[in-house]
Amino acid sequence: MNWVRGRVGPYAVAGLMAATTLVAWASPAAEAGIAQTRAEIATLSANLARQQRLSETTANAYDAAQVAFANITVNVKKLRRRETQKRAAIAATSTELVHAVVRAYVLGSALNQAIALFTQPVTSSDARTVLENRAIGDLASIRQRYEHEKRSLDSTIAQVAAQRSRAHFQENTMRALLAQNVRNENSTRATLTIVTQSLKKQIISYEVQAGAAAARSRDVTAQQSAVAAAAAVGGQPAANLVLAAIQAATPPIITGGTAGSAAGRKALAAAISQIGVPYVWGGETPGRGFDCSGLVQWAWAQAGYQIPRTTEVQWPALHHVPLTQLQPGDLLFYWNLDGDHLVDHVVMYAGSGPWGTNTIIAAASAGTRISFAPLFTFGLVGAARP
Repeated sequence: MNWVRGRVGPYAVAGLMAATTLVAWASPAAEAGIAQTRAEIATLSANLARQQRLSETTANAYDAAQVAFANITVNVKKLRRRETQKRAAIAATSTELVHAVVRAYVLGSALNQAIALFTQPVTSSDARTVLENRAIGDLASIRQRYEHEKRSLDSTIAQVAAQRSRAHFQENTMRALLAQNVRNENSTRATLTIVTQSLKKQIISYEVQAGAAAARSRDVTAQQSAVAAAAAVGGQPAANLVLAAIQAATPPIITGGTAGSAAGRKALAAAISQIGVPYVWGGETPGRGFDCSGLVQWAWAQAGYQIPRTTEVQWPALHHVPLTQLQPGDLLFYWNLDGDHLVDHVVMYAGSGPWGTNTIIAAASAGTRISFAPLFTFGLVGAARP
């Protein structure tokens, strides 16, 4: 197993603002920049929360306005039915009024005859008198009713228009407010994303510097802290950046050479023969794929030595040797690279190669192939020899 396999282990992201504990090797300016960016994120987050609450309130108001408009639409339909009824009533009254006017005119045009009727006996003129009074009286009453109905119709029409206008205005206002609130939210959210990404980059850069400084001072705890902090905000790629900085800044503490036992050289030759073969989790087949412990087990088997299959068993089972006495074919073991608190990775010391006496050969991680690599000390617990 290996740190760069793609697992973060206990360093899973737990939130950018609270995930990192910065160590004191980076510049004060970097710390100040991170603090300023965090403050900006806090402000943007508060603004976004406020805008979301406002949008929710506005959305509720808009829903209420739609309901009100729907209710008013129902009322408008009722008022329009009343309007239609009143128009019909006015039309009927108007017709009746015309008839009454005609009757009055007819009666008025024969005024002398009407007066003569009053000299006749009551019994002979009752019907005519009743007819005159009713016709002339009805004329004034019908006119009054017509005017009242006309005023009522005008009031109904005005009421319909006013209600629709108010409801339409309210609905449009709420719709516009809601749209503006959503635009504000989206703008704030976009800015927050940009600033958050900026903070991630600042923190990762900070931890790269801190990891390198910890490597120069041989502070393993601080190295682990820097890797963990970077992984918390940037995942495995960020952790790998810190690891690379640690490896580059680590002073050489291991000495070795090209000499060694015949068995060691044979095991190394076997491992070299597999360069270019893919890393395969649990792999132990030459030409097809190995994981880290499978490669060293197979290589030493070619030299005539049987060793356990997994790193956590290989380390206690093999003979430990000082780091100052390394020989080609020796195995370097690493602890807790993926947060499992176990010896979880092994490489083979090459003694010579692209990185001189600090060259190793390893099956590093998923997606890679067996290759030479520079010796690294992060998590190194010691060396062993079959």
